[in-house]
Amino acid sequence: MIEDIIRKTTEYLAVPSVVGYEQLFMNFLYNDFKKIGLSVFKSDGVLEIHGDAPKEAIICAHIDRHGLISLGGDEYVYAAQYIKEIKYGENNRSSQKQVESIAKRFEGEGVYAYHPDTGEVLAEGVIEACYPHMKDNDALFDVEGIAQLEQNIPLAYSRQSSFENGLFKGQIDNVISIAVVYALFKAGYQGMALLACEEEIGKSWIHIAEYLDGMHIETDRLIVLDTSPYDDQAFIEEGPVIFRNRDKSAVFNKDIVDQLKARCEALGSAFQVKDEVLLASGKEIEDLGSTELGRMVQGTEGKWSGATVQIPTLMYHTSNETTSVRAVENYYGFLRNILIEDRIAIGVDNLSV
Repeated sequence: MIEDIIRKTTEYLAVPSVVGYEQLFMNFLYNDFKKIGLSVFKSDGVLEIHGDAPKEAIICAHIDRHGLISLGGDEYVYAAQYIKEIKYGENNRSSQKQVESIAKRFEGEGVYAYHPDTGEVLAEGVIEACYPHMKDNDALFDVEGIAQLEQNIPLAYSRQSSFENGLFKGQIDNVISIAVVYALFKAGYQGMALLACEEEIGKSWIHIAEYLDGMHIETDRLIVLDTSPYDDQAFIEEGPVIFRNRDKSAVFNKDIVDQLKARCEALGSAFQVKDEVLLASGKEIEDLGSTELGRMVQGTEGKWSGATVQIPTLMYHTSNETTSVRAVENYYGFLRNILIEDRIAIGVDNLSV
C-alpha cells in the first residue's frame, strides 16, 4: 500500500494546483474519486467525498500548492501573497527578510506556465530569485526562458518527485495527504473527506466552515491532515506521527487529542506532540506555527474543532520537501487504524447527506 501511496502522490503532482488556481486539480480529484465508486460533490472551495457512512468521521486536507503568478509582460509574483491581496484585500507587509526567505525557496527552480482551465503547458523556464526586487511589498521574480505571458497565468514547479534510500521528495505538501485519503477510501473508509483550497494563504478554513454551516453540521471532532516541518533528518527517518494540543492561534479538542495519543501508545507507534516539545525548549505560543484547524477554531470562536494528524517533513514549502517511507507507513497505518480497523469516537451525529 505504501508504494501505491507514493505512486498516487506522484500522479497527483503531475497536475498543477497553484494557490488561487486549484480548479484543474479539483476536477482531476473529482473524477479520480468518482472512479472508485464514491459520492463526490464540488462546492465553492471544497471537494466533498464520502462513502456509505459519512457520519463515521470527517477528515480534512488542503489541495493547493505554492507557485508564482504572471502580472503580464515578464513580471512574476509569489502566488500566496498576490491572491491574498487581490481576492481578500489584505495588504501584504512582508519584510525584506521574509521576501528573501521566500525567494530562496524558488532560486534556480524550473517552472512551467499552464492554462488554468486546461492545464496546457504554455511555457517553461527557470527562476532567478536570489535577490528579488520589490513591487507593492511583493517579491518580484525573474524567470529566464519564458517570453511575455498574459496576466494571471499560474506557474508551477517543474521538478518531479523522487524516491531514493527510503526518502520521498517533491512538492508533497499536501499532496501526500490527498494520496493517503485516496488509499483510506480504497481500504474501506466509508466516512467523509473535505478537500479544501487556499490553505497556503490561510483561508481554507473559511471554505470548510461555510460548507459545514451550509450542511448544518456541528462537530468538534474533525481530523485535519497535513505535513509538518522539521530540520532533523534522523527524526524524519524515524517517522513519528505528529499531534498538537494547539497551535499559535487556538487550543484543539483535548478529548480527541488524548484519544489519538492513547491509541498510538496502545499500538506501540512512535508519535510526538509538537507544541509540547517546542514549549519545553523555551519557545513561546507565538512560535508554535499556524494550522488550518487553529485558524478555524479561532475564526469561528470554537464552533468547530477537532485534532490534527500530521506527517513530518524536511525542506518545508519547497519542491524538494522530504519525508521517509517509515513516516508514510506510520501516518497511513495510524489513520487506517482509527478510521477503519478500530474506529475512535469521532462520528458526526447530526449529518444528513
